Amino acid sequence: VEEEHAEGLYQDGRLVGIVKKAHDVDINLSAHVMLENLVSKASSVLALLHLLRVTGVDADEIQYVIDCSEEACGDMNQRGGGNFAKAAAETAGLSEATGCDVRGFCAGPAHALLDAASLVKAGTFKYVAVTAGGCTAKLGMNGKDHVKKGLPILEDMIAGFAALISLDDGESPQIRTDIVGRHTVGTGSSPQAVIGSLVMNPLDEAGLRLQDIDRFAPEMQNPDITKPAGAGDVPEANYKMIAALGVKRGELERSEISDFVKLHGMTGWAPTQGHIPSGVPYLGMCREEILRGDIERAMIIGKGSLFLGRMTNLFDGVSFVIQANHPEAAAVPSGTPLKQEKEFVIGIAAEDTEYGKENVLEAMKLAKAKGYSCVLVEGEDSHKKMESMLKSGEIDGAVTMHYPFPIGVSTVGRVPTPGKGKEIYMASTTGTSDTDRVCSLVKNTVCGIIAAKAAGVEEPTVGILNIDGARQAEKALVQLKEQGFDFKLAMSSRKNDENIMRGNDLLMGSADVMVMDSLTGNLMMKVFSASGTGGSYEAVGSGYGPGIGENYDKLIMIVSRASGAPVIAGAVEYANQLLKNGWQQIARAEFKKANKAGLKAILESCKSSGKSSDGKKEAVKAPQAEVVTAQIAGIEVMDLDDAVAVLWQAGIYAESGMGCTGPIVLVNDGKLEQARELLSKAGYIS
Repeated sequence: VEEEHAEGLYQDGRLVGIVKKAHDVDINLSAHVMLENLVSKASSVLALLHLLRVTGVDADEIQYVIDCSEEACGDMNQRGGGNFAKAAAETAGLSEATGCDVRGFCAGPAHALLDAASLVKAGTFKYVAVTAGGCTAKLGMNGKDHVKKGLPILEDMIAGFAALISLDDGESPQIRTDIVGRHTVGTGSSPQAVIGSLVMNPLDEAGLRLQDIDRFAPEMQNPDITKPAGAGDVPEANYKMIAALGVKRGELERSEISDFVKLHGMTGWAPTQGHIPSGVPYLGMCREEILRGDIERAMIIGKGSLFLGRMTNLFDGVSFVIQANHPEAAAVPSGTPLKQEKEFVIGIAAEDTEYGKENVLEAMKLAKAKGYSCVLVEGEDSHKKMESMLKSGEIDGAVTMHYPFPIGVSTVGRVPTPGKGKEIYMASTTGTSDTDRVCSLVKNTVCGIIAAKAAGVEEPTVGILNIDGARQAEKALVQLKEQGFDFKLAMSSRKNDENIMRGNDLLMGSADVMVMDSLTGNLMMKVFSASGTGGSYEAVGSGYGPGIGENYDKLIMIVSRASGAPVIAGAVEYANQLLKNGWQQIARAEFKKANKAGLKAILESCKSSGKSSDGKKEAVKAPQAEVVTAQIAGIEVMDLDDAVAVLWQAGIYAESGMGCTGPIVLVNDGKLEQARELLSKAGYIS
């Protein structure tokens, strides 16, 4: 230790052993690195031996081992190119196994488990073991902050884990390799972007809601360790972010966030050694709970901070769903519209109708005659009851009046033209897709295309009504089309070279989708629907349509108080068509294509052009960008953007992100203390 630079192993202050360096000059084989690597290997071996004992699988049956720890095995010529997997397999006696190492910082275990599941599902191997040892360096990560505060070091253990992935036995829980979240290169690093890509996107593609996942397992660090170190309650922060996005999508109310955390979350219990708590500690308990029938599905979420390697500023992450084994139920391929054969049930909450309950009952009779099932939703607060029934799955869609859609959601009405009887889709008829007029017209176009496609129009044509903002919207839509969002602009019947629609075009149905603002759309729907009755009774059409917006997944159809029974029945039929054709999947696919074609940048350009404005106060501008690698944790997820704005206002460049310990603010290393002081004064951190 004194002369050869060996690392001493001590017990009660007494030297009981040493780890020697493995090379005279190679720092990658120094005693310090060798100690870290040996600890990782040894704890991985213990986990593998435990795995063999509890599963009863013969060591020779395991054909492949994947190590996903955070250490790097190698020398000066190939620093991280070594193979912990085979080294640990050798000591554990897995003589028939080969294997390799998979690295991804904290996300490594989730990546490795997906790799293993894919290898087994492909038939390459029957048994694959995924293993990782602990990390001695991480023992000091929180310990230094404990000591700084006069506390004992609260974390003094090395962790390890191992999992066995095998061929489907018809009983054990399944890893759904078709429900996988991916933090892609282009996702973005904000907490909303990270959680959106890992949680919301894969569920959307599979036709699932947040409530369909019984347990979420993100980073399960023990808050007794992380809170005194200033990192806050990491699992709780993750659950709040998931719930917050659920609120934004309309799946949850803000008041339900706490209940969501209790019902779908867990208190953290794992050691904080980076990769160890990242979703995988729950695997064993998840298996037991599914086999007992306590839960049906769980989602394992692995997140990592690739910027720590100084090779990129990207974050990382993957997720997957584990579910109960139902051999008779074939998995639905990702992205496939859910064309169910089931009978859809539509709830009608129309107590404000000007024509009384009898009008609604007559509408239900008309709908039933066409083969559609619907139920009457009554009560003091029918909207709340309707929302509850939608959330529980008791009803698949709803028809109601004057529903308060959030900003970002507008409706697409449907009505036949008076002379020709051709159905046109009016986008929009109520709601606000954007607070900027031109942006709302552009978004209404996407919503109108979604509604038309989901109702069975394969290639809907689009026309823009000749109203204020139409020319700017046309320019933006042409740009969107040129950049890859494929749709067909219709020509006016008045001029062959015009995409702008006149009143004649509305009557003639020159386009399938007529784009307009919601006030104009509302007026047009009333005129078209009630023209044959002198205006007192809306007798024609399918009502003011479904609420459509990016990430909005509740099917709520609007009618008016003057809507007669035929219109209410038409709304029920419209809802059934949308459900049958998988409207949610179509909506996600169209918004994805539009965003890929640059929708968001085009909308920002519209807003900054000065041609239309919502009159809001100008937002704080970001200072000149600089390298940001220092992390500030412990900020409430809902306050993250405001905290960044406080630093920008003080001239400190900052970014929000999702680190190993949950939501973080990133600043330049040299400005960390100043930033901490500002955020502390502002009340964002203690």
